Amino acid sequence: MQLQPVILAVQSALSAQGQLAGGDVAVEEAIEHLVQGLGPVLRQAAFDLAEQAAVEVRAQLPDRVVDVVLVDGDPSLRITDAPVTDADPAAGEDLDARITLRITPTLKTMIEDAAESAGASINGWVLDALSKRARKGTDERGFRSTTTFDL
Repeated sequence: MQLQPVILAVQSALSAQGQLAGGDVAVEEAIEHLVQGLGPVLRQAAFDLAEQAAVEVRAQLPDRVVDVVLVDGDPSLRITDAPVTDADPAAGEDLDARITLRITPTLKTMIEDAAESAGASINGWVLDALSKRARKGTDERGFRSTTTFDL
């Protein structure tokens, strides 16, 4: 997101409105002070909007890490793949713990289709999905790909 053109456009519009004061020096000085103080306020508002956008994107991409970063002084969203672990912490454990889960028929069908597409059993697919979700947010190392989106 390039902020400078937006800031300059708003400042120019406000300065143009100040010229309607009809030569009143006090009004023109007040407008000039507003114009000077507007840049940092608009920049902060843009950062706040970028953070809100990151929260929204994060909610829709649960397998990604979304950060707001500065690129040449302007906010930008950086989206990376979630860290991948080399080993499953529960890999050595016996699979004898049980849980009962009640789901809708539609969700059951979706899980069956996803497991079939992945070439896994339903139990294996659910176990893998739950393991990945449970590990999310821990300090992990792994391969990452990075994509940057300009706002």
